[in-house]
Amino acid sequence: MPISNRLRLGLTLCSTVLLGTSALAADIRIPESRDRATEFVGFVQPSVLHLRPLVFPGLPTAEFKQLSFDEKTGARTILAKLPAGWKQPSGYHSADLEMFVVEGGLSIGTKPVGRYGYAYYPAGYAHSYGTEKGATVLMFWAGAPDYTASAKSKAGTKAADAIDGLAYNDIAVTGPASLPKYRDEPVMKNSPVHVRLLRLDPKTGQKTWIAMSPGGYPVMSGEGDLPLWASSKSWQEGYMLAGDMTVAECLPEGQVAGTYGTNGYFFRPAGTAHGGLSQYSDSFAVWLYRTGPGHWETYRNQCVEPAAKAAGGAK
Repeated sequence: MPISNRLRLGLTLCSTVLLGTSALAADIRIPESRDRATEFVGFVQPSVLHLRPLVFPGLPTAEFKQLSFDEKTGARTILAKLPAGWKQPSGYHSADLEMFVVEGGLSIGTKPVGRYGYAYYPAGYAHSYGTEKGATVLMFWAGAPDYTASAKSKAGTKAADAIDGLAYNDIAVTGPASLPKYRDEPVMKNSPVHVRLLRLDPKTGQKTWIAMSPGGYPVMSGEGDLPLWASSKSWQEGYMLAGDMTVAECLPEGQVAGTYGTNGYFFRPAGTAHGGLSQYSDSFAVWLYRTGPGHWETYRNQCVEPAAKAAGGAK
C-alpha cells in the first residue's frame, strides 16, 4: 500500500540515511559519452561541459554542448549557443528536429519567439530561423544533424506535423489530466501540477511538454499518494528550466540520488525506474519533458521487485 504523505515526508528527511550504501549523484560521474539508448545519462550540469564548434556547410559557425547521444541512430540532444546575428536561411534536415529557447530569442520565419519558445520540424521540412541578439537553444535531433539549403520542402515531407514557432504565452495552462492517459494510477482531480503541452504525436503518443509543480512535499505523494517508483516502456528526457528537484534512479549499481537545479538534464532509457523516497523539491520545479512512443507510467513501491531480486535482475 502507498505510504501516507505525512509518513513519507518524515522518511524523505532521512532518505540519505535510508539509502545506506547507495551512491549519491555527487559521488559518481556519468560521462556524456554513454549510449543513452542503453544507459541512464543524468545529473548533467551543462555549465561543466565543454563548448564545441557547431559547423554546418553554408551556415555561420556557432557553439554547442552535447547533453546525450544515441550511438546507433545518431540521435542527440545539444545545447546550442547562437551568436548575435546568426541565421539559417531556408533549408531542411534529414532528421526530425525540435527546438526550445532557453535564453534569448529567435525569429522563426518572420515570427519572433522569445524565451521558452518552441518549434518542431519533421525531416525534409524547409524552414528558416535566426537570432538578432543571440540565443541559447535546446536542439533535440532524431538522427545525425545536417542542413540542406532549399526554398522548398523535400517531397513526401509530413508538412502538416510541423510547428513553425510557438511562443510560451500561446500555450494554454492545464493539469496533467489533459495529457492522454499515460499511467496506471488515476490523476489527482485537483493536481498541483500545471502543464503546457507543446507537442503530441497523435499516432505514437510521443510528446513534449512543460510541467510546473510546487515544492515543499514529496513529489509522488503530491500527486495523490502514488507508490514510490515509476518506470515506462518508453524513454524519458528532462531539462530543468527553474527550481530544484531531488530524484533517485534505480540503476544496476543500486539507488542513485541527486538534486537537479536550473539547467540540470537527464535522459532515461526505457524501463529505468525513478522516484524513491528521495524525490522532493524544496522550492518548486519547472521541467521541460519529452517522452518516446508508447509512454506509459507503471508504479511500484520498491526499486527492485522481490521476484527480480531472486532472479538476479538489475531493474
